[in-house]
Amino acid sequence: MIDFAGKVALVTGAGRGIGRATALALADSGARLVVTDVRAQVEGLTYETAGASELDATVDLIRDAGGEAIAAHADVRDVAELRAAVDRALAEWGRLDTVVANAGIASWPPTTWEATEEQWGTMLDVVLTGTWNTVRAAVPALRAGGRGGAIIIVGSTAAVRPLATIGHYAAAKSGLVGMAKSLALELAPESIRVVVVEPGGTSTYMTENPQAEKWQAGFGGGDTLALPMPIERMEPIDVAHAIRWLASDEARYITGTTLVVDAGATL
Repeated sequence: MIDFAGKVALVTGAGRGIGRATALALADSGARLVVTDVRAQVEGLTYETAGASELDATVDLIRDAGGEAIAAHADVRDVAELRAAVDRALAEWGRLDTVVANAGIASWPPTTWEATEEQWGTMLDVVLTGTWNTVRAAVPALRAGGRGGAIIIVGSTAAVRPLATIGHYAAAKSGLVGMAKSLALELAPESIRVVVVEPGGTSTYMTENPQAEKWQAGFGGGDTLALPMPIERMEPIDVAHAIRWLASDEARYITGTTLVVDAGATL
């Protein structure tokens, strides 16, 4: 049985989807949680991002199940807000052991080269720079604990399997892999591990909103996120369980690599 009793985890993008499922899974195994998400709509997107009420609902779900959690509203583009979230973990519980850098967005330009500067910039700012901000906010606390730790970065099979028109998304997710490998090498002497999880098609609002469905229909009327295994989509909890295992002591020597969780999508 995976046991996080006594440990403290930070999960970004925890208002819904994979982030919420991960927070719940970690709490179910005994972790105490600081969960973050944006307070306001991310500009330029065609779907609603999670808001304050959804992050508060994640905290309520954890507490209703007997766990401990606090919300820290933070935009990952703002490292000061992330540092404040880490400070809350230290003030409340005196430690930080696990970081799940999950926050991300989606947008669908007609082609990669026709993406607007705003689409390109916002994608890299949230997905790539936002993950870097999360890491640089959290690493000092992980190192100070002297107990090692784990940083799990949520990537995408878009970094493995090309998808037309979303080169900005693929570029950001691919960048996470290179960054994670460097971080893993740098932090290995202190037993702080860094791993990227690459999910395939997962049932979240980011991939199941009108604009996303319109984009999928543009590929010959088919579902570009279809999976070889006999399911339409994975559920967020399927990815969360993989993240929880990678963050646990059962995976204590896994670092600097990626784990594809995709029901065969990249085959």
